Amino acid sequence: MNKFGFYEGKRPPTSVSIIAVVLLASIISAKIFGLVSTLLILSALITLHEFGHWIVARIAGIDVPVFSVGLGSANQVKVMGRAFGTEFQLRPFPLGGFIKPEDQSFAHASFAGRAATLAAGPAMNLLVPVVLFFLLFVMKGVPDIAVKDVYLADLSSNVSTAATAGLEKGDIILAVEGVEIEKPEQVVRLMDEHKLQTVNLLVNHLGQTKTVTLVPNSEGKIGIVLGVHTEQVFKEVSTGSAVFEAFSQTASLTEQTLVMYGQLFQGENLSHVSSVVGIVSEGGKQVNSGLVASVSFAAMLSIALAVLNLLPLPILDGGQLVLLAFERYRGRPLSATVSGYLVGATVVFFIGLFFLALYNDLLAMVGSFWAVPFMVAAFCALFYFSLPFLARFRASKS
Repeated sequence: MNKFGFYEGKRPPTSVSIIAVVLLASIISAKIFGLVSTLLILSALITLHEFGHWIVARIAGIDVPVFSVGLGSANQVKVMGRAFGTEFQLRPFPLGGFIKPEDQSFAHASFAGRAATLAAGPAMNLLVPVVLFFLLFVMKGVPDIAVKDVYLADLSSNVSTAATAGLEKGDIILAVEGVEIEKPEQVVRLMDEHKLQTVNLLVNHLGQTKTVTLVPNSEGKIGIVLGVHTEQVFKEVSTGSAVFEAFSQTASLTEQTLVMYGQLFQGENLSHVSSVVGIVSEGGKQVNSGLVASVSFAAMLSIALAVLNLLPLPILDGGQLVLLAFERYRGRPLSATVSGYLVGATVVFFIGLFFLALYNDLLAMVGSFWAVPFMVAAFCALFYFSLPFLARFRASKS
């Protein structure tokens, strides 16, 4: 018989094999469900971002011939339908999307209309967390942390009263002198009130309830270090309170995101930068953790997209808003040459940021030994897929 309890040369019982296959399939399916759900969340947030641009553009009278969900070449497009002067397309790569305003229509729109159109995408990403949190709070309540029980985290080496009386590390204190214990402060107060007096403690020891009798010293000490086990609870709130809490939670997450971006631009916490690989991996864990974790992750990701797109870089909405304001100030837009240099510099910046983020993710996933070969492979893949664009750019210059 081997160490697993099966006789050598014989297969394990069929029931054991079935259970193993089911467990393995459950683990794999749970991981796949989390990863796929994260990809869908990210794709939905990007689509909503573009929807914000599209709907405001149409309100401002700007023609938008194309609204694409996903990215990919023109020959991979699946037309889903046409409405309001827009062709709605579906492309195979889900982590992206775009709208394509008609150039002349956008150029001749009012300053306010163009500015509102550019700002609408990030605004939509800031609105999404408010809606998500509101729905969560209305349906389930506002999450809060409550004390589940008070337990002995450790026994003191200076005072041996508790140890002598039979208390052990990990025991849960249920009551002291008939008073049900809900907070550590109660235990401290009751011991102080019963200095040099006999005290009865009702405790749970390894699932069994027992009573322990002891006498606190003149200082009310019995030689224990208290800890608490916590649990998540949900407080019911009114609709008005849910709206307030939703805006408050979104504002708090936005502030945290701004602080994080500020630290990154100061050169701090660069090891925390994650690429899509890391985001999807972390998102899979959060989705598998439950509804609250999933909503919080989606909200934080949406806010991160909003803040990222508001950065004053030319290829982002924030940069376009800055260029629009500059155009308003000087009375004419920047030349195509200057705009091209700005866009090129920004693209180089984001490529560098992408490889930094990818390297951080690979370090966490495969270790330092394999991270470099994977990085080289990623760089080669990027160069290979960039060749058609480089050839097109070179042809346009010649």
